[in-house]
Parts: sequence; structure tokens; C-alpha cells
Amino acid sequence: MNVISLLIVEDNSADVMLIREYLSEKEDVTYEIKEAGSLESGLSLMSHHDFDVVLLDLSLPDSSGLETVRRVVTGFPEIAVIVLTGLQDEETALQAVRYGAQDYLEKQALSPIILHKAIAYAIERKKVMQEKEDLLQDLTKALERIENLEGILPICVSCKKICGEDQQWVRLQDYIRQHTGVEVVQLICPICKNEFENHQP
Repeated sequence: MNVISLLIVEDNSADVMLIREYLSEKEDVTYEIKEAGSLESGLSLMSHHDFDVVLLDLSLPDSSGLETVRRVVTGFPEIAVIVLTGLQDEETALQAVRYGAQDYLEKQALSPIILHKAIAYAIERKKVMQEKEDLLQDLTKALERIENLEGILPICVSCKKICGEDQQWVRLQDYIRQHTGVEVVQLICPICKNEFENHQP
């Protein structure tokens, strides 16, 4: 059975009870639920717990509108955020998605099926986004390595030493070890081996 850690940031107790009731109807998922009645208390809980998803009301006693979304998304980018709105304001909800929320739900249209699907999709979308970010970081690191390798260009055609940034000539394996931490294993390829053996007297 799947276990999902979920935070409800909502100051309306009736809405919280309804959400809890809807979530209890899903038999193949267990929700570990915590509640916060304000943004500050929600942020405090997020800093002490690993939540998979946050259901975030846009109208809280201490914060409202897109600023609410911005503070959660920038402070906890690893958490999937679903915005709850009772404003019938689709433009604000769409802006919230542009700010980094995974989805938005109108409270008036909420149902168990819609809620469960939104949570599942939000977690999956967040996972895909994180994978893309990880790939981007890997690409950035690879590009940095390529920039470092540009310094390998000055190679002596005779002894195969490399002129480093300090203008000192060092052996290829020493240079690679210094810049990457990788030890170079010296082998002889089959072609060179044959040529060497053919030139033996």
C-alpha cells in the first residue's frame, strides 16, 4: 500500500474535514496528514517533515494570493504543491501553476476522485521535473569538465606531456589525476602491439 505524506494548509475547518473525509475513501493509499491554519505554521511544519504534497489554500489569515504560492515553492521546491481556491478565479490559479505549483483545484468542484487524481498526478509531475533538474545539473557539470579539458590542448607530440595552467609540463596521467581524481591505467592497444612486435628485429 502506498503511503503519502500530505500537509493541508487551510484555515477553514469545514474544508479540512471534507478533505480528510475524501482522502479516507481511497483504499489503496494511506495518507499521513498534518494540518496548518496559517502559512507560517505550514512553513514551520514543512521545515521539520518530509511531505510529498501540500494542499495550499490561497486565502490564509497571514498570506493570500500568489505570494503564498511563491513562498512555499521557493522555500520547499522538492514538495509538490496543489493550490486550493474558492475564488472561481482561473487566472490566479493558472498564475500559481506558472509560479511552480503542480495543479490547482476549485473547492466548489472538489470530489474524492478529482482530489485523488490531482495528488497522484502532482507527485508524478514533480518527480519528472526533479529528474529534469537533475539531468540539467549533470549537463552543467559535464560542460564544466569540458571547459577544464580545453586546457589539455597543448600536448607535446614527442613525449605526450601536457602544458598546464601554470605553464608547467606534466605527464598526461598526472594531469588527468590532478583535474579529475581519476587514475589512468596504462595499456597498449592491439594495433600498437602488433606494430611494435612487427618492428622487433
